[in-house]
Amino acid sequence: MHSSSLITYNTGTVLPRDARPGKGLRALTLLTITGLGLVTMRGLLTGNWWFFIMLTWNLCLAWFPLGIVLVLRDLRQSGFRSKWLLMGSLGLWLAFLPNAPYIITDLYHIKNIPAPLLWFDTMSLFLFALTGLLAGLYSALIVHRMLRPLMGSWLTWAVLLSCQILSGFGIYLGRFGRWNSWDILTSPSSLTWAIVRAYQDHLSVKLTMGYGFVLVVLYVAFYWYIEHDDQSIQ
Repeated sequence: MHSSSLITYNTGTVLPRDARPGKGLRALTLLTITGLGLVTMRGLLTGNWWFFIMLTWNLCLAWFPLGIVLVLRDLRQSGFRSKWLLMGSLGLWLAFLPNAPYIITDLYHIKNIPAPLLWFDTMSLFLFALTGLLAGLYSALIVHRMLRPLMGSWLTWAVLLSCQILSGFGIYLGRFGRWNSWDILTSPSSLTWAIVRAYQDHLSVKLTMGYGFVLVVLYVAFYWYIEHDDQSIQ
């Protein structure tokens, strides 16, 4: 194991690789700036800004759940330990969480890309999808760390993995039902009926299980890599 892969402080305690304040955010910011640079270049060269608008908007939505839990974490560290604040914030986080992996489905647009732009746009789509996915996984990790002392390890795992499966269902609602996270507030009754009807659609079950399974595996791998840092590099 390479000692350079570990972060230690004066206490001699080995901390996870993202324990240094802002390290994960800096990595996500670098990916975001690179992605924005690519789609901005595309817009300037082609005069078509549709790609820029679509991917930038979706990436903003992907960042939103991470922003929620970062603010919640700071508030709790400052002494605001209200259970209503915790429950309300996590409910809002869960409502927007599917937006993070949702960008993966934007790869669908590859089939409509003109040949001269195919490889450039494929790289741009991949970079945005990767950034959104990592933002979602990072936000889930922060929630995991907040809930573990309150709920215990097993129950926290059950909650977080369930959230990944619900994200798979959220992807279905967004891509095929064209519902948005804020419809929970603006059209709650219509959204409820859409959810009820969705379970009668075989496609919703297949996509929920398919995306949910992959998101569960990705989160478990992400968690192991981050939290078990002392075994991650041999």
